[in-house]
Amino acid sequence: MAVVILALLSSLGLSFLAPLAGVLAWIAALMLFHRLSGIQALQVAVLLGVGGAGLIWGALAGGDWQWWVRALEANQALLALLLAVSFLRLVASADLVVDEKLPKGPKALWRTLLGVHLFGAVINFSSLVIMADRMARNKPLQPLQALVLTRGFMLAAHWSPFFAAMGVALINAPGASLWVLILVGLPVALIALFIGGVRLLSQPEAKELEGYPMHLDALLLPVLLAVSVMVMHFIWEELPVLTLVSGLSLIFSLVLLWKRHGKAARKRLKQHIEHTLPTMSGETLLFLSAGVLAAGLGAMVQAAEFQLSLNGFGPWHAWGLLVVMVFVSAIGVHPVISIATAGGLVAPWVSDPNMLAMVFLMGWALGVGVSPLSGTHLTMQGRYGISAFKFPHWNLGFVLVMLLVDLLVLQLYGFVA
Repeated sequence: MAVVILALLSSLGLSFLAPLAGVLAWIAALMLFHRLSGIQALQVAVLLGVGGAGLIWGALAGGDWQWWVRALEANQALLALLLAVSFLRLVASADLVVDEKLPKGPKALWRTLLGVHLFGAVINFSSLVIMADRMARNKPLQPLQALVLTRGFMLAAHWSPFFAAMGVALINAPGASLWVLILVGLPVALIALFIGGVRLLSQPEAKELEGYPMHLDALLLPVLLAVSVMVMHFIWEELPVLTLVSGLSLIFSLVLLWKRHGKAARKRLKQHIEHTLPTMSGETLLFLSAGVLAAGLGAMVQAAEFQLSLNGFGPWHAWGLLVVMVFVSAIGVHPVISIATAGGLVAPWVSDPNMLAMVFLMGWALGVGVSPLSGTHLTMQGRYGISAFKFPHWNLGFVLVMLLVDLLVLQLYGFVA
């Protein structure tokens, strides 16, 4: 919690607090390391090993020691965003809890797909688990139900300012505009939801699919939050986007929590800080170690005086990078790793950072769909008994179609821009 507060204050002008926030983040990471699964621990160890080696090599070659400072402060703004957004679970999750009979059929499929997309865009992973738990209350979650939930959820990475994907994209594509990314990403997400929904409806069991009893009025809070971020960004454009989203998430959560629960809000808040935040050990260590990797690669590139000379970065280059990112996701590499690597190598040569950021968001959204090791699919396996290795096969056709859609979008953007 101290990391969140100090990182916010640092981004508001008190920059001398950034190193302290970084130190506390790493202390928390060390305390939480034992909570990681075997796969998570291996990924973190590899990232830290490669990043650390790069930092040492850079230092021995007489490189800039500022890379060590960057590693210390690694991704703290992104980490603050991730932790601050988690407080929205305290108020938004209540709107999802319903005790009605599950609706059936195509209409239920569309409502579930849209509902998990909008709620997931704001409260992230919690919405997926809450809705899946309700749908699996009386009988095991079916593969098609899991596919509807995971597909609707992952597509929010295209545009949501509350998704870690947006924070990673803005950090690794310096100069990108939140407005442009939302204006492009939201239509892409809608197209993807339509294509994905139609493909899911073509399944024989779709007519009998039991969806989630979503009420449209429950979507008021997610929509209000998203609109608030865009309005505040328009009014206070110089404020960093990550700071804006983190601050609004905390303010909305605290105000609504107090309004709904009065004095009992303090107990709920205390429980969230002491018990829920530590469960985010995987995300915390992954983003910190990815920051070390980025700093280490930067130090190595500087020490080797390596220069990636690009004649340009147009739609075809962007699409080629997207295809590579989706492929490496399919073999188990987390999108944050490929984004950090690509950002360090490509960003200095990109004239339009918005196009690069779009690729990062598209790569995250589609990469999750074909990755057997994504947290989304591993949760489906561990919690509901549906093999994580089946999702890449189920999503392959959809992802290939969306790669073509993304190519058209990038070409259109390149023409307009």
